[in-house]
Amino acid sequence: MHAKIKCVVDNNVKLSSSFWGEHGLSFLIENKEKILFDTGKSFEVLNHNLELLGEKKEDICKIFISHGHYDHTGGLLEILQYSKAKIFAHPSIFEEKYKKTTSESKYIGIPFKEKDIPNISLSKESIELSKNIFTTGQIERTFDFEKVPNSFQKMQKLKLLHDEVFDDQAIVIKTHIGGVVVLGCNHSGLLNTIEHSKDLIGDDVFLVIGGTHLVSANENRISRTIEYLKKYGITLFGFHCTGDYASCKLQSALNKMYCRGYTGFEIFVELEGYYLAENTKCR
Repeated sequence: MHAKIKCVVDNNVKLSSSFWGEHGLSFLIENKEKILFDTGKSFEVLNHNLELLGEKKEDICKIFISHGHYDHTGGLLEILQYSKAKIFAHPSIFEEKYKKTTSESKYIGIPFKEKDIPNISLSKESIELSKNIFTTGQIERTFDFEKVPNSFQKMQKLKLLHDEVFDDQAIVIKTHIGGVVVLGCNHSGLLNTIEHSKDLIGDDVFLVIGGTHLVSANENRISRTIEYLKKYGITLFGFHCTGDYASCKLQSALNKMYCRGYTGFEIFVELEGYYLAENTKCR
């Protein structure tokens, strides 16, 4: 099993680089195929960073959408003008999604319609995207402290209801020594996702990469997350919605088992583990 993971879009960028950052996330996962995991908030940033990484849009053969929020889907329509990639996602990604603020509910769903996407496969079940690279399918929620905040809503029958974001999925890469989990926003919860991934591949997880949605987590959730990661010896690379405060807490508690990710971050997953690219440094 050999795979390369590059962060194409993140809130943060590689220091002293020409990458652009935005509130969003996208990874490029490559083994014998190139799989784009989410498309960031805008095609402008996605395209700029792909070019800077030396990647051709035409070479992307599959696109996986982790969930139906704008900051993970904004670049999708335009990249399909260059790539004939098949798209994979959960059936609920096209629900009307909102986030409640102090004064109003703001639309945060996909900025286009399902009819605009001609080649999409929607499934709640796990799919093998490429050899030893799987989607999680819909993730079982078992840890009660990882609930989706009430501020996340969806429109049903002209009423705004609490959105559990059941469309939130991740990718699992199976190696000889366990699983590597790649996250989008992880509304399903970090521990829920790891446990689900372990059941899926029948093995432990040793590395997690991506957005953790700990940005608004309380002290109890952060401390229990740290306790779990320590217990099972899981290294975490936090991106996007992990947040500054949670990142500081994780770094302090986990030391070398935590790293803050950024646009331009590159990692290689091998049969017996992983290593960072020469141009990638932990912060």
